[in-house]
Amino acid sequence: MAVSWRRNFYILLAAELIAIIGFQAVQPFLPYYIQEFDVADLAEALLWAGYMGTAGGIAMAISSPIWGTLADRFGRKSMVVRSMLGGGVTVVFMAYAATVEQLLVARTLQGVLAGTVTACLTLISTTTPKQHLGFALGLMQGTFMLGASLGPLLGGPFIEHFGYYDCFLVSGALVLMAGVAVQLWVREDFDPENQVRAEDGSRESFFHGAARLLRMRALVVVLASMTLVQFAFGVIMPVVPLFLQELAGGGYILTEAGLIFSLMGLVGALASALLGRWSDFIGARQTLLGGLAATVLLLVAQGLSVSVLMLGVLMVLSGLATGAIRPVTSSILTRIVAEEDRGKAFGIATSATAFGWALGPMIGAYLGATWGFRSVFFITAAFFTLVSLWTWRAMASIDLVQFGSAPLHSSTMRPDAPGSRTMTDMISWPTRLIWAAARSSVSRSGA
Repeated sequence: MAVSWRRNFYILLAAELIAIIGFQAVQPFLPYYIQEFDVADLAEALLWAGYMGTAGGIAMAISSPIWGTLADRFGRKSMVVRSMLGGGVTVVFMAYAATVEQLLVARTLQGVLAGTVTACLTLISTTTPKQHLGFALGLMQGTFMLGASLGPLLGGPFIEHFGYYDCFLVSGALVLMAGVAVQLWVREDFDPENQVRAEDGSRESFFHGAARLLRMRALVVVLASMTLVQFAFGVIMPVVPLFLQELAGGGYILTEAGLIFSLMGLVGALASALLGRWSDFIGARQTLLGGLAATVLLLVAQGLSVSVLMLGVLMVLSGLATGAIRPVTSSILTRIVAEEDRGKAFGIATSATAFGWALGPMIGAYLGATWGFRSVFFITAAFFTLVSLWTWRAMASIDLVQFGSAPLHSSTMRPDAPGSRTMTDMISWPTRLIWAAARSSVSRSGA
């Protein structure tokens, strides 16, 4: 290659880390920021937080295919720069919002213009040699998780000491700097004319291919499970910061909330790596169902929380369950779809889960404003229970060995084999997981 892929990759890695820190330094605290606009009632603040989560998510879900098409036509680097510059501008705009309605507009524009993670992953996939692609994509995902963990940890104390205005300006500047760095130092060998010629007639084949994939029952099952899970997480997203505030007696707890969000993200990142490996031994289905069952138990416990400390510990533990769900669903998807169709399959999955994530906040906000914050956790737990039972039953018919190697204990066992899908699998290992995490936490605190 004329341009060193390693040089490109590490510049992108650094830029994405800076950009995600900038975004996440302010994003988790929007429910608190809303209250600065004469929205004193927590229920009203929750509704506005729901509006913003849903508006931004829907805007991203709708705009992503458009940006993807433009990336194929004009180059992937341009989309990375666009997402960082556009996202940075919207963060700065939030600092100058005079009303909560203007803040809603800024959040919607952010959904339209941002999307740095997808843009970076797409650029990496086209500039990295195939033999190094797994390493590069995995490290980029890890960098995203690290940035998502560091952002709230830095943003909470910064807001407490300097205020929202300065935090939005600094965060926006970080994202803009990342975009400028990519524009100046990342190189992409891209010929628009050759790209157009190469893709003559390909758009039709893509849509036909997508339609063909959606006729696969196994893929539809996995996509439905991924979407429902993202929807459920979206339901509780706007509720958690305000529930923490309620437990704290109504006062702002920016530093504490930032620490909780950071630890939750960090535990989720570590769990994704560890449990992804574990699934190779105990089975992808068992790991997924165990993560869902653990999430149910933790949601119920969170709804019963009586202090900020209790809720914080339970949220951090929920990172373990999240770490079991997300990588395993992606792993299952790769096992049921042929290699040449995986790009299309992941594109469909991204859009589906984006819509699921987008619809959740508004519903969660309505439930919390109507029946109280605790009700959201209990209702979501009941929903997760139904999703778990449906997934347990539906995935029993999925053949994980059709296109690739499947994990031990799952790959060697047909779905209808004895012991391949028992309720014991759903209950026993998440219980052991929570117990092990509790023992580990006690041991660390005692040390």
